[in-house]
Amino acid sequence: MTSEVRASSMPTPGPTSTRTLGNFDFRHNSLNALRLVLAVLVIISHTWPIGGFGSDPRWGDFTIGTWAVAGFFAISGWLIMGSRLAAPLGTYLWRRFLRIYPAFLVCLGVVGFAFAPMGAALGGGSAGLLDGLRYVAANSLLVIAQPRVGETPTGLPYPDSWNGSLWTLFYEVLCYVMVGLIVSLVSRRLLPVATAIGLVGVSIAELAIGAGLPAPYGLHLLTMLAPFFFAGSLLFLYRDRIPLSLPLAGLSLAACLVIALNGINGVLLAVPLAYLLLWLGDRLPLQSVGARNDISYGIYIYAFPVQQILALLDVPRAGPAVFALAAVAATVPLAALSWFAVERPARRLRRVLRRERAQGDGETAGRRGPVTRSPGTSGSTLAK
Repeated sequence: MTSEVRASSMPTPGPTSTRTLGNFDFRHNSLNALRLVLAVLVIISHTWPIGGFGSDPRWGDFTIGTWAVAGFFAISGWLIMGSRLAAPLGTYLWRRFLRIYPAFLVCLGVVGFAFAPMGAALGGGSAGLLDGLRYVAANSLLVIAQPRVGETPTGLPYPDSWNGSLWTLFYEVLCYVMVGLIVSLVSRRLLPVATAIGLVGVSIAELAIGAGLPAPYGLHLLTMLAPFFFAGSLLFLYRDRIPLSLPLAGLSLAACLVIALNGINGVLLAVPLAYLLLWLGDRLPLQSVGARNDISYGIYIYAFPVQQILALLDVPRAGPAVFALAAVAATVPLAALSWFAVERPARRLRRVLRRERAQGDGETAGRRGPVTRSPGTSGSTLAK
């Protein structure tokens, strides 16, 4: 759901009267602000089942939370394709690991050793040290195989699960791996075609599953989210040919409204939604939001357990609006702590492979003479 891109590495389109996605400023944009909004939308969507107000509110074929996650995947697809094209596969995978896994693992520990005992103390079951260890170990490979910690949480409108948001991370990582391998195996000339085939393939699979084709539930979840990731990636590859314009944004919005309000399968909105988010990322004057400190990931991974604790404290009694606001207010400090104590320090480890490669280049230069770069690669540092 997260990535960083530098503008300096992007090819600058030649003079043209029409702005394209190739003009998108990767250093000054509002994508982090949009991801923050999407994370809050997930909280709002979860307010209903966790607070006992009913099922997640729906808009067309998806819940509000699913639309928000789809938006995360679309933005990630745009950023991750750029990240992969700018770095060797090993470096790319290392950076993606550092961005997702350390904060995820710490979140498992916080739930297992803090939230669960707190929930037990508030009357939501029982959980001990070994229960916390089992919870962390069972879920450490990103597949949430054990949603409970001991006998917690119980006595809630949404029992037996401490963090119903983490399941999406496994599918995001699968998308990371797919893009990484596609770029490694396919020539640059055929890469847009291969990505388009991937988008069409997973979309057809999801439409077939939605029409009743028997399939494992895990495959359904992948085919539901992967089209949005591939859509963002495809827009990146064709960025110099796609206008960045208000009329096209209006058409994308109209497509989203028509398809969603008629209950048509949401995967058909992958490209329009991805384009609309990128247009908003370019046009909204929110570049400073999250530019230095991006807490959207922390909000996403900590909001659900926070809401469960608030439910044990009977906060939903005040109504869904108060419950949602309280959840946002209580989650932000944890998200900030995750950023400053885990996510940002982990980012510094990205330099490990960079230093090793630089040392290797230096040794090679000492044996074989000076190292030269091919034309056009100087300063290509797309992925941070």
